[in-house]
Amino acid sequence: MKFECRGDVFIKAVQQVSRARSKSQTQNYLQDIHIEVDKHLLTIRATNLEIFCEKSIPVKGLTNGFCLLQGETLLRVISTFQSLDTLFVCELNEGTFSIKTEKGIIEIKTTKYEEFPNLTKQGKTIGTISKDKLNILLKETSFCAATTEIKPEIASVYIYTKDDLIYTVATDSYRLAEKTITNESEIECSLLIPQKHIGDILQIINEEEEDLTLSMNESILSITSPNLTLSIHTIIGNFPDYKQLFPKSFNTTVGIEKEEIQKALTLTTFFNEQYSQVECIFADNKVTLHSRNEAVGQVTHTLKSEMEGDNIEVKYNNKYFLEALPHIKGDIIKCMFTTANRPMFIKGTQDITFTYLLMPLNK
Repeated sequence: MKFECRGDVFIKAVQQVSRARSKSQTQNYLQDIHIEVDKHLLTIRATNLEIFCEKSIPVKGLTNGFCLLQGETLLRVISTFQSLDTLFVCELNEGTFSIKTEKGIIEIKTTKYEEFPNLTKQGKTIGTISKDKLNILLKETSFCAATTEIKPEIASVYIYTKDDLIYTVATDSYRLAEKTITNESEIECSLLIPQKHIGDILQIINEEEEDLTLSMNESILSITSPNLTLSIHTIIGNFPDYKQLFPKSFNTTVGIEKEEIQKALTLTTFFNEQYSQVECIFADNKVTLHSRNEAVGQVTHTLKSEMEGDNIEVKYNNKYFLEALPHIKGDIIKCMFTTANRPMFIKGTQDITFTYLLMPLNK
């Protein structure tokens, strides 16, 4: 195998694909990166068996061939190259993969070649979407998904379509986030993407420029562009019927300046005890926050608000409250209640496509 290519293009492709390789020390062969040259196309592959990424880039192919490289070694090597290293001449010779630049040559021993897992067939196309919209859908809700896999269905981001909208939802049973966008390309889907892979998926798709095509083959979602294929094993199961938590109307609505509530909640975190508890009193066009720690002290902080409806006194996890605020656009947030023992709903006044539910603490 021998080929020539631009160094920056090769580096970017390797770094992008490597997001799919295994991070587990018990799966050594899945830490490898598969490289193959066929005529004037270089294809780079990596997988952890739950996600699979393949990227093709044009090269000056001199000799066809393939090999497996230890992923961590290759990534460390290419991270040292500077932008001046514009041309790579890469060659495989007797088990050694060499990268030659105008400054010198680096030789990397290949790993023993084994049959590398292949991509699953892409299956039925379910629609196209821009990388920006898919990024928004996954990023705006995935922070709420459970981080343990005891219940895989909630350690996931749920994506589904209904009434000309695409929904994504995530919950860990203590809070829930829902994001919607218009379904311009008439995608039809209902699937669960594992939360643990969302970060890698976002970093892979964000390198693409063109719209992404989505397809399903049984439980495998494929995301493709002209030069990229990313396949993801989705979770088989049913997401909780979260819509039953949404009331038809609210008894109390409170408008608060987002920056002010953010500062106040941050202050209360310094006085947390178990459950990161903050007491919230919504009354008389004011919001009063109180947090106490026997070993540290206590704080009481009062903010102005615009309030309609009944007074509410309730306790929340202040860290969960805080984590919602960066996802809400606009200077004012609306907190909406039915009763104190039911979820608080938080929305922005500028963008109503994001909804956050926060369960009260009963401890």
